[in-house]
Amino acid sequence: MTQNNKTSSSQQQISSEISRKTISALKNDGSFDYPETVIEAISTIVSAMHYSYQSEENAIADLSKTIVQTLQERPVADQYMQINRTDLAQKPLIMQLLILMQDIVIKQQLGQSVQQLVWLSIAMHTAALLIVSGRKTDTETNNILMQFKMAQFSASSRRKWLWQALPNIAQTEISIKRILSEFNSLLEQQKSALEVLNDKQATHTEEKKASTGKSNENDKHIEKIKKDKADAKAKLSQIEKITTAYQNAHVLHKPRPKRKKPPKNIKIKAINLADNTSTSHLDSTATSHNWNTTPSNDAWGNTRDDIEHSAIAIDLAFLDPNTEIYEGLTTSFEECIDHYEAPYISYGEYPNPLIKNSIPLQTIDLSLQQNYMSQRNLALNSNTRLLSLVGYQALFAALNQDASTLLESETHKTCAGILLLSMITGLPVKSLLTPGYIGHPSIFNLEGKKYYIKHSLGITERSTSQTLAEEDYENHSDTIKAPLPSWLIDNLLACQLPVKEDFTAYLADLRSSLGLPYLSVNRIETALHVMLSRYTPDCHEHIADIICRTPAPHAPAMYYSSHTSEMIVAHYKSALSVLNNTGNFDLFYITPWHKYTVGSGFALKIESVHAIINEIRKEVEQSVNESDHFNNTSIFVWFVFCLLTGVRPNNGLGKTYNIDFDMGWLIINDKPVKKVKSDRLIPLCPTLVHCLTDYRAYLIDYQVKHQTHHDISATIDDIRLGNDEALLKLLSERLNTLKDIKRGDAYHMTKHIVDLNPYWTRHFVRTQLEKRAVALELINSIIGHEKARQEVLGRFSSSSKADVKKVASVFEQIAAQLGLSDIKINHYSNSNHIGISPAEVDHANR
Repeated sequence: MTQNNKTSSSQQQISSEISRKTISALKNDGSFDYPETVIEAISTIVSAMHYSYQSEENAIADLSKTIVQTLQERPVADQYMQINRTDLAQKPLIMQLLILMQDIVIKQQLGQSVQQLVWLSIAMHTAALLIVSGRKTDTETNNILMQFKMAQFSASSRRKWLWQALPNIAQTEISIKRILSEFNSLLEQQKSALEVLNDKQATHTEEKKASTGKSNENDKHIEKIKKDKADAKAKLSQIEKITTAYQNAHVLHKPRPKRKKPPKNIKIKAINLADNTSTSHLDSTATSHNWNTTPSNDAWGNTRDDIEHSAIAIDLAFLDPNTEIYEGLTTSFEECIDHYEAPYISYGEYPNPLIKNSIPLQTIDLSLQQNYMSQRNLALNSNTRLLSLVGYQALFAALNQDASTLLESETHKTCAGILLLSMITGLPVKSLLTPGYIGHPSIFNLEGKKYYIKHSLGITERSTSQTLAEEDYENHSDTIKAPLPSWLIDNLLACQLPVKEDFTAYLADLRSSLGLPYLSVNRIETALHVMLSRYTPDCHEHIADIICRTPAPHAPAMYYSSHTSEMIVAHYKSALSVLNNTGNFDLFYITPWHKYTVGSGFALKIESVHAIINEIRKEVEQSVNESDHFNNTSIFVWFVFCLLTGVRPNNGLGKTYNIDFDMGWLIINDKPVKKVKSDRLIPLCPTLVHCLTDYRAYLIDYQVKHQTHHDISATIDDIRLGNDEALLKLLSERLNTLKDIKRGDAYHMTKHIVDLNPYWTRHFVRTQLEKRAVALELINSIIGHEKARQEVLGRFSSSSKADVKKVASVFEQIAAQLGLSDIKINHYSNSNHIGISPAEVDHANR
């Protein structure tokens, strides 16, 4: 009896502490001034609910009595008791719940409603726990309050079903485990119901295709199933939000293990994809290898002839990009990676004669492991470097089971945990085995109760332009974050890191038990990329590169993109859902957070570009003499050319013999300094064709007016005849010759309008094409971001020139939004320069 009294006293003390913190949080709510009676009522109900979890006798009876007595005193004044959508919405959710509870008591709708009062009290207590834990603004706090509020307030069967589904509280044990079990049971029921409806819809759809005379009846069935699915999805969303909030509020966490400091000789750096150096300590065998020696300690059970996991000493200096340099204009990081070529590596001495005889199958790029990921589109399902989808799913289920259920003393538990973490992040196992790596703040981020892995795209820091404001840019950050299960990180922080022999034994067990003879550490490390690029709906290799941290030279496309953080996390969760086909891996830890755009720091919004192009056009209109007019017109057309093609803004842009005005094609090789040519086709939209045609006529008119300038006349003749001459030109300082436009010229002549490297035009185009849902392979083809042996017009491709040509209509949409559709280049005069003629205005207004 004494022990029970001590326990009761202890629980009352905890209950009082939670009550005190709840009162403090409500009083500090700056958005609403709670009446004192409301605060006291909420505190009383929360305290009673907390105490009832530990009470062994008459828990429901005592709790119900306390709730009813508290509400009979009418803590909410009549002026706040308007039960309608508008008036309720003006009050905090926790007070809305109290109002609905008081309404039940006032109207004496007791009986079955007592059960509702208790469940509403459970929701209020759960919200209080989330509030006092410092998560007052969290989605989960609002979720559980809102879902129970709607169950009580709404007349919709989609909301009120909860009262019929929840068990009689008097016959339910008041314990966290039991209530969570009830919520999880309802959650699984709703998931099953939705799956049944999905199967029914698929069946009726197939029957409709095969049927000839019963299409009307099938249509009715399909419409009814669609309505039932909408109801099922709403119910599933409701119970999912409740379950997540309850679980996160009540699941007791062990004290977080302390982070282990890495040894002094090991420095762990944040993941920056612009930096190809390793984030963990490497020994000398990582950069050179003698084929005749035994495997190094880095080889996880591989033979000396396993070229996939071995590294050779290679001089990569020849891969450095040769970029152009201009006075006052630094070469950006994006430009550097944009000029990289995918390296082709061959062996001077082959490790085994058998490999020499199968070079087409065996030779791969050995520079970076992630390059294997970046070329997964080349791999067939029969490729032994990949597992089948079923194989990945079976592996994931086994790792999750071992990591979560084995005893802490078992070495296999730790091995499974590290492999599971590698599988859901793509982090190398070798890095995870570095002391102090797991949980290191440069790699892992702890926010509240949640862990994230974070990495930077390494994009060049945005310039402090005097001509552009923060709101002119598309993207706000270059940091990618992916949530991690806290139980897994905490377990790994608390354990002793295993040695190579432990992993070898555990992998051998997995190979045998799962029947996966090709299972290796490398196949586990690359599993996430495979899931994202091959098996995740609506996802593709580009998103996989971003999430899996493919290094810069092998995925330049990611540096030009603009994505929302929410979209990236949605794809990440979807990929894990594909792996988690058994449903045993809890994905509730992946919850949405505030949206922000991720990607290029130089991608401008289309409204900002519209304003910039208008300012450049004004420069033409305000030219004080003919030579200024010529140069301003040329710069204007140069920017239009870049904005409607996405070409690299290099010297001598657009040779006339590469422009097909009739067919609307541009053949471009805008890596002129590279030994390996990369000619590609870019479709020309009608606006650009008209603009370039007008500009060519403008040059011919200038030639007629200045026939004594023989050098200028000869250059324009070459342009007119379609010879090897750039179309866009500037007058030289002496006005007696024409010179190619350099990017430095474009920058200096427009610096007062847009103080930014003209490479921004390329970022703009790539981002706009993605926003307009152009297929990834077409974007990469047009922009020139294709990876080796993945050319859209290559021999392994199913695309055609017609597919590329269709993108011209997208460029035409961009031209229209930039106000370029009706632009006409006029010859120089004092009153008529460049603009839209009256006839064109009338045509535009029709």
